[in-house]
Amino acid sequence: MTLTLKNKTIGPDAPPLLIAEISANHDRDLDQALALVDIAADAGWDALKLQTYNADSLTIPSRHPSMRIDPIWGKDTLYELYQSAGMPMAFHAPLFARARQRGLLPFTSIYDPRDLDFIESLGCAVYKIASFEMTFDDLLTAVAGTGKPIILSTGMAVMDEVAHALNVLDKGNSGPVVLLHCCSSYPAPLDQINLRAMTAMGDAFGRMVGFSDHTIGSRGPLAAAAMGAVAIEKHFTNDPARPGPDHRFSATPAVMAEIAAGVAGQMGVQINQPGQHGFGRKVNLAVSRDRIGAGGDRHDPAIGDDDGRRAARIARSVGDDAAGPDRHGFGSKRGGDCQCGQSGDHAAAEFLHEKFLPCLVQRRFAVQLMARAQV
Repeated sequence: MTLTLKNKTIGPDAPPLLIAEISANHDRDLDQALALVDIAADAGWDALKLQTYNADSLTIPSRHPSMRIDPIWGKDTLYELYQSAGMPMAFHAPLFARARQRGLLPFTSIYDPRDLDFIESLGCAVYKIASFEMTFDDLLTAVAGTGKPIILSTGMAVMDEVAHALNVLDKGNSGPVVLLHCCSSYPAPLDQINLRAMTAMGDAFGRMVGFSDHTIGSRGPLAAAAMGAVAIEKHFTNDPARPGPDHRFSATPAVMAEIAAGVAGQMGVQINQPGQHGFGRKVNLAVSRDRIGAGGDRHDPAIGDDDGRRAARIARSVGDDAAGPDRHGFGSKRGGDCQCGQSGDHAAAEFLHEKFLPCLVQRRFAVQLMARAQV
């Protein structure tokens, strides 16, 4: 099962499609938005994603209590938030052009069927349906009618809602659909992202699955990549301290580069570092999964005997069994508490991530275990 977008193949045996999400971080300033395109390209990402909406296409002007929002968003009401966060339509063409010039695949999230003709005029190759719109059947039907691939986020959804959205898209003869697991918190706590949902959805629907990440830092997306995510989407900024609704939880340029480098390392690099017993081999998903599946008992000259035995014990203690279903119907994390107040699985992942960070093969082992620990 694969999908090719321009020159990028998406599938279980390919590196994940890295989607850099500008969101509201354009600040309604074209120069700022163009600078973000360059940051995404320089960091080694594959695609640039915009959001196409205005306040009137999402909500109504109202000060009713149901329309008021948390002060953390910087505005009093949803309408005021979307007024300030919506990207001017005039920005789309120059941003698509700059993205293509820099080797990125540009596309956008669509929220209103009335914007479809405009987006089609840009030559958009794939469409994103945001989590909040996945139950908007008229939108799903309209986008399916283009016959183009669709990336569908599933934040807050239960399995029946995902099944319904896929049925609407299939009836509309859409192109291939990639599901994105998503925790709709901003930022999302690392111990609540429930990455096993990717496996659950892939098994249930027979579709490719990726991860739309709202956590701080690189660990969530790297763990998702280790679990086989075919796409990683992340908000990014040039300065998380800038005023605006999304900068505070968006990745810095350094984090974006770290994710791209980490994913490249996971998918395969030649390792032969001095002081590591001349060890060198191709590192890939199968190697790290096989080692963990075997309980970590194999001696690896790149992992010291004492640390290797400790890693093996941690790997066995994490295990594969899942607890009962959570409120999203996708399973939940487990594990006892450690001194830091987080799960024992988290403590194991922390040890491996920090202890083994200097070598890519051990780093991959740590990231894989973090994923299995339900980070």
